[in-house]
Amino acid sequence: MRILAAIFCVAILSGCSSVTMKEPFPESPLTEKEQKQLTGTWQLDESVVHVAFTSNGIPWLASAEWKDDDFVLNKSRLYFARRNDSLYVCMPTEPDETSEYLFAEIKPAGKGINAWGPDAVFFGNLVANGQLKGSVEKDDHSITVELETPAVEILELIATNHAAIDYKNPLLFQKLD
Repeated sequence: MRILAAIFCVAILSGCSSVTMKEPFPESPLTEKEQKQLTGTWQLDESVVHVAFTSNGIPWLASAEWKDDDFVLNKSRLYFARRNDSLYVCMPTEPDETSEYLFAEIKPAGKGINAWGPDAVFFGNLVANGQLKGSVEKDDHSITVELETPAVEILELIATNHAAIDYKNPLLFQKLD
């Protein structure tokens, strides 16, 4: 998993559990104000990332890492979706965008962004009960859920079911610029 996906994982997942899906959310256009709020350099613990929008509004997340005596730029496409009054984001786990996608609910708050990841136990139970398509792997300390249900259905589920998002473990990205 590339560094950006790893940063995103750390940011939105509690423990070592994860929930991924096979495709990105259907996108919702962001207002100019929202783009301005999200654009910038953000820090979570020791990780620093930069969010920028292309001239036609496509959002990207980037970071640099030191590798083999040189800086390497890592970048990944972001997908934002809005349902009701909530904003959700997802990104591919690998830069080729043919991999799985991680997702979270986010809320800009002044010079920060609050982020909450999916509740792996909640999604694991839905897959185990046959309510969602996918697979679940459990060990003593984590749950890995790979959803095969279409992203639009997952988006509707998280937008209408408070238990789908782990609100007990928020993370705050601090804006540096």
